This record gives sequence, C-alpha cells and structure tokens, in this order.
Amino acid sequence: MQLRFKLSDCILLPEYICDVVLHPLNQLGLKYRYYSVNDRLEPRWDELPDLVNEQTRAFMMVHYFGQPQDISAFQSFCIKHKLLLIEDNAHGHGGMLNGQLLGTYGDLGISSPRKIINTFSGGTLWLKDLESNHKQDLLSYPVPFIKRYKNRLLNSYPNLKYSIRKVLKNRPQYEDSRAFREPIMQDYAIDSWSESIIEQIDWNELRKTRQAVYYNWQNFALENGLTPVYSELNPEANPWCFPAYAKNQQDAIKWFSWGWDHNKHVFSWPSLPVEILEKQGESLDRWERIICFGIG
Repeated sequence: MQLRFKLSDCILLPEYICDVVLHPLNQLGLKYRYYSVNDRLEPRWDELPDLVNEQTRAFMMVHYFGQPQDISAFQSFCIKHKLLLIEDNAHGHGGMLNGQLLGTYGDLGISSPRKIINTFSGGTLWLKDLESNHKQDLLSYPVPFIKRYKNRLLNSYPNLKYSIRKVLKNRPQYEDSRAFREPIMQDYAIDSWSESIIEQIDWNELRKTRQAVYYNWQNFALENGLTPVYSELNPEANPWCFPAYAKNQQDAIKWFSWGWDHNKHVFSWPSLPVEILEKQGESLDRWERIICFGIG
C-alpha cells in the first residue's frame, strides 16, 4: 500500500460499520479494533485514548448518511496520537464542509458517487500526498447494453420500478441482520456509461434537490413519531438517505412494510460485522431501530 501499512498495524473502526469495510483490511492482513459511537453516530471521545497503543496506525471516520462528522476533532486526535486519518465518505459524494469536498480531509479518503446517482459502478480514492489512478490497471465494470437501458428506464419511472419489483419479489427482509452480506467482489474500473453520467452531473444542483427531499422525509418522520438521527442536516451535505429511529425493532418492521406497500424505499443499514452482532450490544440495538428513507 502507498501508505506503507505493516501487517502488525491496527486501524480504529467505529462499531457501527458495514461489514464490507472489513474486506480490504482482511485481504491485506491488517488488524482493527472497534470504538463505540453514540446515537448521533459520533465517537465517544473519552473512551478513545484507551484504545490507542503502539500498534495503532490509523483512525477511520465515517460521514454516516452523508452528514459530515466533526472533522477538526478527528484531525486533532490523529495529530495528538500520530495516526493516519481514513475518511469514509461512501454516503456523501458531492457533499462539502467549509467549501471543501468531503473525502479530501483525511490522509486517505473514499467516496461512492454510484450510491448517490444509481450508476452501476464508480468509486473514488483520494490520497493526501499522492495522486492515485489505478483505472488503467483494471478491467472496466461489465455492463451489457440491455441492462444499461433497463436501469435508465426504471430509474426514470420509480413507481413503475417498485411495482415491477413487487410482482417479481417478496419484501426484502431488512430486519434480518444477516440477510444482506456481500461477497468479496473483484475490483473493476468504472464503466464508460457510469463515468459519463458522473461527469455530467451538476453536483451543486443535485445537492439542493436531495436536501429538499431529505427535509420532506424529516417532516414526515416528526409527524409520525420517529426520531431523526440528526436534528438538522449540514447545509453543505449531499445526503444518501434520511435516517431516523423507530421506537423498537417491531416499529421499524412496520415501516419497512409501509415502504413496500407504498412504493417507497425504506430500508435498514448497515450489515454489521459478525463480531458486533455476536456482542449483542448497543450497535445491534441501534441497528434494529434505525430506518432509512431513500432519496432519489
């Protein structure tokens, strides 16, 4: 790796994390240790110093759902403890903080534009001190023409998309904590169709549109007894979805069924690592109560 990690190095990860984050770490033979977060998905800063030892090399922050974290606090912690900062911005591509793009604050940053604009592929890697472009070393993500055409058609008519989905499938079991585990995938370069869409997007206008939908869902949530994860959205954020807490898992399941019945994308996130599920702690309890309302 260009950041010169060694096999004995350890990375601090938040407990509330998608299990796919572990795939590259396990492939590289790196170690990791979890830190806890509160219901706003912020680190419990008073607990963090005890997790740092001589093997600790990096600290990962996650801009959950596209909401920027307190980057200055992460940077200060990393400077004090001589750690690299890994910025996971997979949910917030196109978002900014103080006029600077999210995903470009850490020593390493990752973003996922495909999650915002529903393309087949497309991710970005940012390195603070080095330029990196591995596209030429990889095969392009394979997308047959018919699949590309179908995707464009269905994304243009979301109600049709969900109506067809309901005919062909049963409601996804979002309440099953082990139902959506992804296998380790082969690395590809972005396909040409997805790349052209990403390049043509006006990210400033898209950010405004997604924020408007976010606040519509926020008003809906408050009217229906749900508790938003964030009391307000950062004005520069490009939200992936609108997240809220239900009273309990039974209440969350009702909302998954409501979304299915009303052609709305209401889902859970993330697929927690197995060791976090087995711990039966607050991260699992939080996962059971969080529901996400899709945007776009």
